[in-house]
Amino acid sequence: MARAAVAVALLVGGAAVATHVAARTSEARADAIAAVPGFVRPLDGPPVELWRAPAGGRGGVVSAGGLLVTVVETAESWRVQGHEPRSGDVVWGVEATARSRGPGLDPVVVTCPPGPTGSDVLLCRWTASRPVAGRGEGPMPPTEVLALDARDGTRLGAWDVTDAVVGLRRVEDDVVLAAVDADGRVRVERRAGTDGTVRWSHRAPEALTLRSGSRAVPSLTVAGEVVVLAGPVVAVLAADSGEVVSQGERGRRLVVGPLSGGRFATWATGTGAFLHTADGRPVARVPGVPVRLAADDGSLDVLLSDAGSRVLALDRDGAPVWRLVTVQSPAAVVDGAVLLWGEEGVSVADGADGRLLWEQRLPEGVPFAPVTDGRLVLAAEPDGLGGRALVARGLRDGVRVWSVPLPEATARLEGVGGALVARSDRESVVLGPP
Repeated sequence: MARAAVAVALLVGGAAVATHVAARTSEARADAIAAVPGFVRPLDGPPVELWRAPAGGRGGVVSAGGLLVTVVETAESWRVQGHEPRSGDVVWGVEATARSRGPGLDPVVVTCPPGPTGSDVLLCRWTASRPVAGRGEGPMPPTEVLALDARDGTRLGAWDVTDAVVGLRRVEDDVVLAAVDADGRVRVERRAGTDGTVRWSHRAPEALTLRSGSRAVPSLTVAGEVVVLAGPVVAVLAADSGEVVSQGERGRRLVVGPLSGGRFATWATGTGAFLHTADGRPVARVPGVPVRLAADDGSLDVLLSDAGSRVLALDRDGAPVWRLVTVQSPAAVVDGAVLLWGEEGVSVADGADGRLLWEQRLPEGVPFAPVTDGRLVLAAEPDGLGGRALVARGLRDGVRVWSVPLPEATARLEGVGGALVARSDRESVVLGPP
């Protein structure tokens, strides 16, 4: 009897240890998923509304310092606020700048672009107001940058750029900006986010004026480890040093896709798509347009390309690995699976061979992409009552798991710091477990 009791105790103890290990593994997996930009922390059941905030600026809700940050336009000013992620309680609030007042003035809009996962530095920018009647005449008003400690709202620094800023992107805790000099040439700089110290600078060799006499509209893109300035001449720069990786190809570069190991893919009007090594050398012309995924856990080492009625997966040398006949486009990659979306439905393909795992066609078009929590695909579907529901389906089998009504007027779904956010033109609604 004593031996039997000991055996039972050992079995019970072993089961308890196994359960504890499984729980820790599951929590670690949830933390890993939540840390990937664009993903949602795994949900155990239908989410409920946790809180909502007015949609100010153009950036919606961003994650920084362990909080969710919103920009709110009050009657007097633009206010940046840090919220406790689950309750929505305001932990801190800082007035960034005054609102533009009076008729005939360009509106001031404050935006806080998202930073890298785990960063405690929040960077917000805006351009000062000017009379609409004087637009295009005289100097542009300065662009202001405010740096805050996202944990408590402490002011870390503030600086401005007096030249006309045509693009500003965040890289780590810095910003990369493109500004037009007085002679019409574009200057690209990487600056320290807290004080504006110039880390590197690159000046375009040609002015923006085209042969027709009109001005080209430059664009600035940051894709992984490279910065791309497109205008009359296209320059690809290393994000860490500003070194010119590639320069001289004409045409407005519209798409730049980062790949592992510093490689990248480009597509430009008039030239098509190319796969490049980390030093900028083009190694292969590729079909279609390289895809910029909304969320990617890095589980596939392929380049996804949208070729209209096909999606292609290409290897490191640009050779095709698989192709899938579909009019849907890749939206995310998770756990070796490719989540695709189009106005007519949602589907998932196996990233190893392109085999379609499942497809859900919808009777009504949905104008925004689904998101995923790594186990489920969360997509908007018609609810049969004239509205839309948030429907969860298994990542690999498409089986419907649950459904809840979406907040009214939802125009976009986002994963922000692991939270599920439904955005409309007027507000952001944070959803989560009850």
